[in-house]
Amino acid sequence: MYKSQIKIISVIIIALFGFILFSQDLEANSMPSLDYSIELQHDGSGIVTEKRQMHLTEGTEVYIVFDQLEGSEITDVFVSDYDEPFTYQENWDINASREAKTGKYSLIPTDEGYEISWGIGEYGDHEYTVRYTISGMVRQLKDGQSMLWRLFQGRNNLPPKKFSITVTGPKYFDPELTKIWGFGYDGEIYLEDGQLVSWSNQPLTGRNHITVYMQFLDQPFQPTLSWDQTLAEQNHQALENNSYQNEDDTTDIVAVILLCSFLGIGVLIVILASIYTAKRNKAIRAANPLITGIKRTEMNEGKVYREIPYSEGNILDVAYLLQEHGKGDMEAYFNAFLLKWLKEGYIVQLNTNEANGDKLKLTVQLLDSNTPELEQQFFDILLSAADRYGVVDTSDVTRWAEKNYDKITELKASLPYESKRTLIDRGYLYNEDVYFLGNFRAEVTKSSYQGEDLYNRLIQFENYLNELLSLDRVNLQQQNINEDIIIWASLYNLVEPFVEKFQEVEPAYFVTHHFNYSNIYLLSLYSSGFSSGYDQAVTSHQTSMGSGGTTSFGGGGGSFGGGGGGVR
Repeated sequence: MYKSQIKIISVIIIALFGFILFSQDLEANSMPSLDYSIELQHDGSGIVTEKRQMHLTEGTEVYIVFDQLEGSEITDVFVSDYDEPFTYQENWDINASREAKTGKYSLIPTDEGYEISWGIGEYGDHEYTVRYTISGMVRQLKDGQSMLWRLFQGRNNLPPKKFSITVTGPKYFDPELTKIWGFGYDGEIYLEDGQLVSWSNQPLTGRNHITVYMQFLDQPFQPTLSWDQTLAEQNHQALENNSYQNEDDTTDIVAVILLCSFLGIGVLIVILASIYTAKRNKAIRAANPLITGIKRTEMNEGKVYREIPYSEGNILDVAYLLQEHGKGDMEAYFNAFLLKWLKEGYIVQLNTNEANGDKLKLTVQLLDSNTPELEQQFFDILLSAADRYGVVDTSDVTRWAEKNYDKITELKASLPYESKRTLIDRGYLYNEDVYFLGNFRAEVTKSSYQGEDLYNRLIQFENYLNELLSLDRVNLQQQNINEDIIIWASLYNLVEPFVEKFQEVEPAYFVTHHFNYSNIYLLSLYSSGFSSGYDQAVTSHQTSMGSGGTTSFGGGGGSFGGGGGGVR
């Protein structure tokens, strides 16, 4: 709550200063809107059409800079104003008068690439259409194809108040085989009706750029240019690198002025926040909160619990405690449920002979109606990924996880929340309010005697699993290891080393149980595929929504194009 209050105060102060500093129009020239239409061709070239609504009161020409082409060429330039075509001029004189440049344009080779320049004409409002072809917009990579192109660079340019982008191809872009990102601006980017669409949510400034990144997994083009990178390497560079942030920018002067203005207020806020945090933490420590993490591990060092640590309900009930211990993540729970459903007969391993070899699949059946809701949601992952015959393989699960990132995120958030609520309802945990600095309040999670015992059993059971992994064959054969122990081992991410140990020293174990080495290994592929699909989607979404959504202010490193320019 205190963070929100501080933020509100800070925003009000900044807004007041901003209103004073920026209430005047600092730029005479302006660009109300900029619209890009890019038609990608089969050879990887692109026909780009820019529509620029501009209000101009000074200067003689507008120009666009292409200085990062890396082998691409600019051809077939066309310029018009209010649909009146301009005339191409071979030898462009940058120092010519505005009158001499009126109605004319040129493509100017430079040491770094090209410039497209055209005369402003009369001062006032204009609707310029600029069309040109860029070869090699789509590049052939080592393992795929991509377009990573900077269309507009805000630094020393005339940033548009709003813009839009449309990208089409020789055929519709398949959402499952085309990944998209937008960098450098606050906006949205999506695939709609087989084409990319993007737009801005805020006016651009000198600190912005417009960079579009597309990966084509189905390789639908025959590019004339290649780039010595894999998709993963280019992806890492585009998502992580942000050389733009390191560039000098005249608008940084404004940031420095604001920083100096707010420095005193900022110091005061930091001091107050530090006092608040220190008092809050002191009050929480004094209330003896639930001990978690390393301290809980140290409390149980050398102690083992050789039974299932929780049998009063579903394994989901203890997710909160396990996650406070760094265990019981989504992949672990998915793997544990796969083993549980295999044991209970809800999923059955199939062998199918196909042209590409023996392929392992699962046949999915329906769970009982009294199954807990969260477990049913895990099971629905298999049902949704399965075909109409109820058959699902690992690649189906991976694709489903990547495509349904939002559903998994909701389920992931529900795990600790619902678990904690269950533990409170059953008397293992409870919340207590503590007060500090007068009427400020903090909520503390504490454990009852039963809760302490349960949490300690969970830690000691992990110690037991690690103890089993250290036993030799003779001692391991003396242990009574049932299938529930293997299921629980999944929650601690120990099922694979556990099963490998059994396969090595006691292979006969798998003859007399529902589980065998091959199907345990197979189910681990399902859970790891589920996790990898989700993680890939998380990376894309957190950075810039690779499958569509909100764009990123940073990123776009390694892009081609340029996009600089302005009015001069």
